[in-house]
Amino acid sequence: MPVKHSPESLALLLDRLACRVVVAGRQRMPRGWSLPPRTLAWHDIIRVRAGRGVFTCGERRQKVRGPAWVLLPARLPHAIESTDLDLTVVHVATGAGERLDALKLFHPEMEITPVLPPGLEELFECAVDAWRERTPVGRVCANRWMELWFTRAFGERQPAGEVTDARLVDALAWLHRHADRPLRLDELARAVGLSAAHLRSLFRMHFQAAPKQLLQEIRLQHAQTRLAAGSGVAEAAYACGWEDVSAFTKAFRRRLGLSPREYRRQSVAPAFP
Repeated sequence: MPVKHSPESLALLLDRLACRVVVAGRQRMPRGWSLPPRTLAWHDIIRVRAGRGVFTCGERRQKVRGPAWVLLPARLPHAIESTDLDLTVVHVATGAGERLDALKLFHPEMEITPVLPPGLEELFECAVDAWRERTPVGRVCANRWMELWFTRAFGERQPAGEVTDARLVDALAWLHRHADRPLRLDELARAVGLSAAHLRSLFRMHFQAAPKQLLQEIRLQHAQTRLAAGSGVAEAAYACGWEDVSAFTKAFRRRLGLSPREYRRQSVAPAFP
């Protein structure tokens, strides 16, 4: 008898990409702030949105003014001195057998502020937003967005992680990104390069659920995050794709066993670690 997976357990099953987001978030570092030298087991990919600072990596020391990309490889000591830096940071670890440092980007002699193709900001922000959902599905999507970021940055698919079906992860990422919109299966199918019938079959095979059912799970996860951050019930409902607040309340209670208002009272806003 086949084992049935919830959307959360399936997300964990599919989480086999080479890019694994360890921590992601946005940070403001005031003038005079400094990060002492440290050596990490993961790579730091930093979007300097504004401000100035001095980044040290190994023996290299370089002044940086935003906007700029700063890419600090694993296993090399690095430090930061800030003059009012506004940063978005993603720490990326590698899957078993994969070495991101084999890419030219992470060569020990690399430029601290490399020239990268335009258009990477949106993928980067998608990864950060997905990771901050703090759900298994969000984590899978964050990993996928970062894999796409590397693909765009290098013009080829590197690193190449193993995944049960990459198109399913693409579909999860698409649903995650467009959770506030009515679902059009043909649009989703085109986005991941499949026919609607084939996509529906894959969802049934791997998720034991239709795309619409999984979309509702993602919307409820988004709503939980908004409610925990202090949004009102109606605001969370409309922002997450519901047109009827009473329908949202019923779905929320059925899924979590309490009303959105009760959940909001019991929750606290998640903090960036």
